[in-house]
Amino acid sequence: MAVLWFSLVAIWQEALRRLRLVGTVANTTVGLMRRVKTDAGWKYYPAAYAKNGRVIPKTALVDGEEVKHDTGHYELRFYRGSKLVLESLGNATPAAAEDARKKKEAQMSVVRDATAANMVVVEGPTRTTLKKTADDYIKMKQDSGLLEAAEQAILVTTEFIAVVKKAYVDEIKDTDFARFHAALRKRKLGDRTVANKHNRAASWLIFAGIDRDKIPAEPPYEKKLPTIIQREQISTLLGAADDYMTMMINIAWKCGLREQELMYLEFADINEHDRTLRVQGKPEFEFKVKDSEQRDIPIMDNLYVDLMAWKKKHPGQSLVLANEGGKPNSHLLRTLKRLARRAGLNCGRCKGCKSENQECRNYTLHHFRRTFLTTMLKKTGGDLRTVQAFAGHTDIESTARYLAPDDKHGVRQMEW
Repeated sequence: MAVLWFSLVAIWQEALRRLRLVGTVANTTVGLMRRVKTDAGWKYYPAAYAKNGRVIPKTALVDGEEVKHDTGHYELRFYRGSKLVLESLGNATPAAAEDARKKKEAQMSVVRDATAANMVVVEGPTRTTLKKTADDYIKMKQDSGLLEAAEQAILVTTEFIAVVKKAYVDEIKDTDFARFHAALRKRKLGDRTVANKHNRAASWLIFAGIDRDKIPAEPPYEKKLPTIIQREQISTLLGAADDYMTMMINIAWKCGLREQELMYLEFADINEHDRTLRVQGKPEFEFKVKDSEQRDIPIMDNLYVDLMAWKKKHPGQSLVLANEGGKPNSHLLRTLKRLARRAGLNCGRCKGCKSENQECRNYTLHHFRRTFLTTMLKKTGGDLRTVQAFAGHTDIESTARYLAPDDKHGVRQMEW
């Protein structure tokens, strides 16, 4: 009787053990999410499906409604035991994202069934794949709040993998970079763009474990002098601008802020005692300052007066350049380009002018930043350290690029 009781207890314990094992992997459901850029920052929403079961491109379910978001990417959502996992699919198409979801769900079902049968699924000592390291690299950028860098990483990792047609990190050779450069040039991309993409790919592969010394140097390109917006062009823009765009332009070229720094600028960033503007991260918007360095910029007297009047006109509004809904305005660049077109400032020669939207490439928010830095260096007599602090540059070489040659008129009047 004792032996029988012992046997029953052993059987019961084994049954419980198996139930616990199954419980850790029982949830094999894999959802397809779309991580999208909204006015309130980056958000996760379920991907939207059509009646035929296909994923609707660039569309997510927000409170049960189908909403299209152009900026975003797909991620898989599943549980590993009790831990929620979100796995980026990079720049996958809707069809590829759904295939990845089905494959992941099938893999998890195999593990569940094997565990229930008291078997072990051994994935083995795998080699590191380019796809996995790309996903990890992108996720790292996203988690660091470097959302623009994450979007660029999605593009360059997808392009690189497609060109080299290799699966594993240990297969990459220096000749693969030459193939990558050739493919980019075949698309008629400029030398500077090729160099930028090279550096982004190199950063990813170093993250993946490739020795920095084994990565070729960036391809050479002609380093152009910074282009600025002339005072008469700014005057023309202001003449065609409404009050909102006038405020934006004046802040941009008198403070040298980057695009997202303009988007997330708040009245609370203005020190009314010292008349300075502080550039700092905004956790509520998942925004971090480039290079994680805050900086204070002196506000010119005329701009300070305009800012105080603008603040009085918008009581209760936290963002200086909020959209009509009080949220960050992600369309500042597009609005500027349309303003330049209305003001008759399009150059008529660049690809932007010849495109359907006729958005000239000579008018970007960064052009205002260049104008600020070049002007400040002239006004301070080339004081690189001071202007470096205002610009938020980590190295003085970046600031030195904006040192323009002295006035050319004096040279023309010289006699030899």
